[in-house]
Formats: sequence, structure tokens, C-alpha cells
Amino acid sequence: MPRPLLQPRDHFALTHALDAQLSPDGRRVAYLQYRADAATDTYGVMLWIASTASPPDAERQICLGHGASPRWSPDGTRVAFLRSEDSRQQIFLWEVATGRCTRLTHAAEPCAGPAWSPDGRSIAFVSLVPDPSPTAPEFTPNPLRNDAWAEAGRCTERLVRRVEGVTDRVRAGHHQIFLVSTDGGDVRQLTDGPHDHGGPLAQTVKVVGIGRIAWAADGRSIVMSLNRDPVIPGAHAPARTLNCDVYDYAVDDGRVTRLTDFGGAACNAAVSPDGRWIAFVGFRNTRKAFHTQVLHVMDRHGGEPRALTHPRGLEVHAAFEWTPDSAGLLALYVDGGAGCLARVDLDGRWTTLSTAVGGSAGSGYVMWSKSVSVSRAGEIAFVESSAHGPDEVALVSASGGAARRITANNAALLAARTLASVEEFWFETGGPSGRHLQGWLIRPPDFDPARSYPLLVWLHGGPYLAWGPQFALTPQLMAARGYLVLLVNPRGSLGYGEEMLDAIEHCFPNDEDDAEIAAAVDATIALGQVDERRLFIAGESAGGTLAAWIIGRSARFAAAAIAYPAIDWTSHALTVDRPDYYPYFWFPDAPWAPGVHEHYWQRSPLSRVGGVTTPTILLCGENDRRTPLAQSELYYTALKLRGVDAALVVFPDDNHAFENHPSHWLEFIERMDGWFRRHTPA
Repeated sequence: MPRPLLQPRDHFALTHALDAQLSPDGRRVAYLQYRADAATDTYGVMLWIASTASPPDAERQICLGHGASPRWSPDGTRVAFLRSEDSRQQIFLWEVATGRCTRLTHAAEPCAGPAWSPDGRSIAFVSLVPDPSPTAPEFTPNPLRNDAWAEAGRCTERLVRRVEGVTDRVRAGHHQIFLVSTDGGDVRQLTDGPHDHGGPLAQTVKVVGIGRIAWAADGRSIVMSLNRDPVIPGAHAPARTLNCDVYDYAVDDGRVTRLTDFGGAACNAAVSPDGRWIAFVGFRNTRKAFHTQVLHVMDRHGGEPRALTHPRGLEVHAAFEWTPDSAGLLALYVDGGAGCLARVDLDGRWTTLSTAVGGSAGSGYVMWSKSVSVSRAGEIAFVESSAHGPDEVALVSASGGAARRITANNAALLAARTLASVEEFWFETGGPSGRHLQGWLIRPPDFDPARSYPLLVWLHGGPYLAWGPQFALTPQLMAARGYLVLLVNPRGSLGYGEEMLDAIEHCFPNDEDDAEIAAAVDATIALGQVDERRLFIAGESAGGTLAAWIIGRSARFAAAAIAYPAIDWTSHALTVDRPDYYPYFWFPDAPWAPGVHEHYWQRSPLSRVGGVTTPTILLCGENDRRTPLAQSELYYTALKLRGVDAALVVFPDDNHAFENHPSHWLEFIERMDGWFRRHTPA
């Protein structure tokens, strides 16, 4: 009897491994298990401790309940982790010997980023210090006001007033570093001043890793990357947006020493185990839409950083670790759809250790929020991807060799399902700027080469991201419903070098994008199994923008599904969560600069709406801060005014990628499939 196909309900049974942290002795790994909860319609994150003995055995795993950010003590006897208590994240400790969990902090605000001191006696963390007297214009409440009156108007003088993924308003105050004794002693605030040492405002679109606390080897200071440039009241300096330097904080008195003047973003700084070096990931700011991140190494006490550039100029992921002998670094990067782990010597030699680092389970992005950890003996823990199931925890040696999985949490379910096959697909774009581009074709599990199938072209977001062959639920579920699903990595995708990234510099989308996607469709049709009457196009975020752009000139698609797009770049740049970034980096300048507004309009899908005939469904989260709901509403209204068949789905209490409620993500699949079937030619 054939095994059943993957079903939407399987979303609630599959688990996804994250943040694998190997104990210093290499005997255990703490990791997070991410799962959709049907009962609460939320995504839960559970903390597990697994033995690294072989083979994988579910009985050698211990669940510690809800948790985040697990970090081992230097002697490997305890794990510090975060857990919500009284609606605030606090630090807890789990003891290996006794299995006991105890609460360490009772902070008034949520804690984040726990980091053990080298002697194990202290944990540093980041927490908000609210501003007791936020600046606001003079306002005298009406003397007639009583409890029945509506809430008073909300006033702000901040440029950045909301952040994607943060439902509530950004609170006044700054995130500071604190120290807590691991024997339950007093909490001490180490830093102060108008600087964010973490928190949502410290992260911009290309500045990540702020909030990582790195202890010096002697435990006498803490090193951190952050922006301490002075803010000029009433003015915005675009150059400051991406500034981030490395600072040293003396533990005894909080004395601050600036170690770099990098002229860009020096992120995620970490001190080598021998105390001689500092490494960071970063780039010099040249006001580009995309700066390729590069590993850098510098002397522990300052000096000119030295770049350890990838041999092919590939983007390095924000997360990295030092090798235990301080002779090199463990880095992550995307290479042609593969998530790669490499050892990088201090002289710049790169050695690939794995080409199967995990992706995101929903859509399938390569290297989405991945990390790496290493034991004293040089064994490395990471999450490993596969086309046949979600990420699992794996180990590999820093000296090389085959990786070994130590979890198999999804094996039983997947053994009872038939998955769609994932086939690498290359095609030529032709024309004067022709390229050899990569994609993946996902065929229905019961694929019959004698039949013809509807084709779904599924465009990725970013646009500086990439698809890969890793297991992803969205294309798998659509393939299970009988679609050929084509994943394309067009210009601007990660993993193909700086020339591919720079090809869309200040010009996304444009006519070359039309030609590339058309070439991908033509090459797929040439295989002979595509029903040309049933061509569909869909995309999310930047992929939704590209889909809206394409149907403005092409009528070959029977229907389109566009999720949380940017439609009009002028309104987007001024209502997005980071208006300090998009007008000055994504585009040449602000839209009111001489001659620039026309540039914005020429790149906006709204400028092409007069040519759209394709039936289109738009889907967006009500709390989307990155491509606000108004963008989808703009396009929907324009289509309706023109008489184009259109629908708009707004998901309450959800964000940019429908990450708050699993039911909305599944409804997205159902709505897209239903729209396509409704508009399938007879």
C-alpha cells in the first residue's frame, strides 16, 4: 500500500532543531525544538538535552520544557537558559548532576543573551532600562478628563517607532549589560548611557549580532559590538545607521574602551580562547543596498582589522565561533543553494566541513538564523539539513570527516509519508546580460512523466536570500497537491558572488527580472510535463514584489498569489519599520531628493498596475512592520478599480511572515491553492 502524502496537519507533528550548543566535554548537546502547537495556535520552543552517543536514541534525550538561548557553563556542569516567567524572560540554571532547574534572575524587564564568565561565577545578560522621563512636547490634560474618556493621543519624537516582530510599540529606554552571580547574588548594572547593547533597536537590516556578549579570556572585561556614535537631536545621519564598532567594558568599574573605528559594521565580536585576538563579521559602509559581510580578525587590544575574505567573495553568516586552539574560526555561508560550514585559518585558508547546514522549515531559505558551537576537543554541533525532512542536530570534527546525526526526531512520521522529489535545475537566461542560473524543481510525489501538470513559480524574499534543496513545507505541500513547483534563484540571490548581488543595486525590480523568470518558465516547459494553460506565480516579501512586477507586463500566468509585498517604494520607505535604512541604502537617496522620486516610481509594481490582467490574491499580516499592510491594500484597491479579479486576505495579530499563528500559515497555503484552482482554465 502506498504511503500517504504530506498533509497540512503534519505541520503540527514535525519538529525543527535550532541553536545546538555542545557541552565543553562533547558528551551532551543542548538544543531547541521548534514546533507548531495546534491547541494554542502558537509556535512553541522547547529546550532539550541530548546525549551525543551514537546511534540517535530518543530515550537519551531530556526535555526541560519551554526555553531559549541555552549556554553551557565553562565546566559543563550547568546550562543557563531563558524562560518566560510572569510574562518576562528570566535566566534559569539546569544542573547536569541533579537535573534540577532553578530561577536565577528576578529582573523587572526581560533578560536576553546570557553569557558565562570564564570562571563560571557570573553570567552577563542584556535587559532594558526604561526611560523614566521620555521626551515629549508639552501637553496639559483637559481638566474635564475622567475614566470614561478615550485613551489620550500617543505622541512620539522617535524616527524608528516600531520594529518587525515586535507587536507592541518600542518602549522608551536603552538595553544595558548586567551581571548576576551564579550563586544567586545581587544583579549589577555594568553599562549605562543612551546606547543600546541589544534589543530590537540595535538590529538594523544589515547590522546583526549586536547584543552578543563576549568575555575576555581573563574574565576582567566584556567585549561587544554596538553603535555608540552620538545622536544629533533633530537630524538623521544616514552614515550612522550602519555604524557598529567593537568596545571593551572593564568588569570592575564599567570603563569603556573603543577598539575599532571601522567605518561600517563590525558585528558579533568574539575574543579568542587564548585572549590574543578579536574576530567579527562586518563590512565597510559604502552606502550600497547590499554589503557583503566578511570575517575580520584584529589584535585583542585594537589595531587595524584584517579581512579573511571567502575565496569567491561569498557572504559570511553573522554567527561564527573560534576554534578551541584559537588558530581559526568556524564560519557559515551560502554557496549555490548549499548551507556551508567551514574552518578558516588565521592566514585566510578555508576548509569546508559540511555543505548541509540547515534551512528554514517553512519556506526553505538557506542558512536562516543558524548557529554553530564547538567542544574543547574540536567537535562541532550544528543543525543539518536534508531534502527528506526538517533539520536535525549533527556533529562534525573541526579536522574534517563525515557528519554524524545525533537526533532523528522526525524519522517515524516521515517514514510514513511520501515526499516530493527535489531536482536541481539550471537554465540560461539569454540576452546581452545572459546568466546561468540555478533553481530546483519539486515534482509531485506520484509524478507521471506521461502527464502534464500545473506549474507554480515560487519566488523567494529578501531579495538577498536564496532557495536550496533543503526540506521546506510550502513547496512540499503544494507539490503534494499536484503542482510542479519551481524555485528560482535570480539575480540578487545569495551564494553566487558579489556580481550577482550587485546586479540589482538600486534597481530592484527591473526588466531583467522579467526576462530571467520568463527564461526559467520556458526552460521548465521544455521538459515536456507542464500544462501551459496552468501557469501560476507566487512570492513572499521581495518575491511578492517581483511577482506583482512581472504580471504588470506578462499575461501568461493564469493566477498570482502575492504575500506581504512592497508595492510603492515611496510610501514603503517612509512607513517601513526602518526608515533610517531603506531610503538611504536600498535607494540612492530619500524620495524628495532631486530626481529621485521618479527612480522610486520606476521600480514600483504600482507603476505597472495598468497592465495587469492576471487574477491576483494578496495576503498580509495585520501587524506587518517590514512591508506594512497598506502596501497590499494599495495594490488590491488599484486592481479592483481597474476591474481585475482580486482578493485581499488580512491575518489578524500576525507579522511579516505569518510567524505568530500556525493556522494563518496553513490558511495561506489553502488560500493560494484555492485561488489557483478557481482560476484554472476549463
